[in-house]
Amino acid sequence: MKDLYIVGAGGCGREVLHIIKDIHRIQGPRWNIKGFLDDTEDPLKGKECDYGVVGTIQGYQPKENEVLVMAIASPQAKKKLVPMLLERGAVFETVVHPYVDLGERNVIGVGSIIYPGFGMTVDVKIGQCVLLLDCVLGHDVEIGDYSTISTKANLLGGVKVGQSVFIGANAVIAPHGVIEDNSFIGVGSVVLKKVRTGKKVFGNPAREFDF
Repeated sequence: MKDLYIVGAGGCGREVLHIIKDIHRIQGPRWNIKGFLDDTEDPLKGKECDYGVVGTIQGYQPKENEVLVMAIASPQAKKKLVPMLLERGAVFETVVHPYVDLGERNVIGVGSIIYPGFGMTVDVKIGQCVLLLDCVLGHDVEIGDYSTISTKANLLGGVKVGQSVFIGANAVIAPHGVIEDNSFIGVGSVVLKKVRTGKKVFGNPAREFDF
């Protein structure tokens, strides 16, 4: 059984810990949970948690029989940290809650995390270290590395999402919509066609905002 460290002790990290504990409860022990890696000051202050921060991300040096789970929601932070850790020889685990619908002929990239309630249909391609909450992906959807898709978001058939994209809760991307790299889709937004690289959009229909 491998020793597991959760990268990030914020809200996302604590949610991912809950998913891992669910996996152990439902499917049996899979990892030896060691605790969190985090670079911020006292991220668990005032929180009840079964595990503490046992080291920093910047200072982590991989050892034999150790694996990591990337539990940071920010696509930009993931894009920065994952290559650095891989360069050192870190190994990332893919974490999938048992209560999901994984569909057929779908590809899930290494290091991705899937929350309970998630569903996808067929011929979906998911990149590495993608965070998928209880959202829905239609047929032929593609999601690039490091992206985060929030709760209740609905990506309809043929949608293409680039790298390091954040899609907020309850957002809807219309069929064959294109979300280019490093863009941000606000909560409840409806994207009908395309979001350009690095842009932030909000509303129904979604419009660009410069802030």
